[in-house]
Amino acid sequence: MLTKFWWIRHAPVIKNNNCCYGNNEVDCDTSEISSFEKIIKHIPNNCNVYTSKLSRTIKTLNATVELGYQYKKHIIDDRLTEQDLGDYAGMKYDELYNLTKKIGVDDKNWLMKPSHTPPNGESFHNLYKRVKSFVDEMLIVNKNKDIIIFSHGGPIRAAISYALNYNINEILSIDVENTKTTLISYDKSKNGRLIFLNR
Repeated sequence: MLTKFWWIRHAPVIKNNNCCYGNNEVDCDTSEISSFEKIIKHIPNNCNVYTSKLSRTIKTLNATVELGYQYKKHIIDDRLTEQDLGDYAGMKYDELYNLTKKIGVDDKNWLMKPSHTPPNGESFHNLYKRVKSFVDEMLIVNKNKDIIIFSHGGPIRAAISYALNYNINEILSIDVENTKTTLISYDKSKNGRLIFLNR
């Protein structure tokens, strides 16, 4: 028997004026009906659904429900929230890149090196630890079940890294696409496997 984690990234962010937002509240566009129809085709019904507290994950879940998706229970879990960018939130992406490059913490695959903690924020390492905590708990309380998760690009990268035992000092060179599903399974020995990405 396998425990399956169905990770879905929220709908595309809008009205952010090309600024970094991290765990800030920003609106999302749920008008592309076909993208939510695809989500429903991939994920199983009648499971517990987990989201972050941010409205864009909840709106994405609700968009699937409006098209007929059925679930058991909706649970909000703070461990699924995007990285807290602290004082960097609200900066233009170009400005943040220039800043991180200037102070030597730029990363080709992420906003900054995973070990770097923005002022008044958190590092990707910290994000990884809370996602790991979530996965470890789910492997106990939802063993051999399907777990549906509406979350963010950072936590999904962290979940894949954890499943693959990837070096936590590096960010995976992947794109986690909006309104796409990523499936990770764990066997009875808690060995993780990435089944598919961005389907």
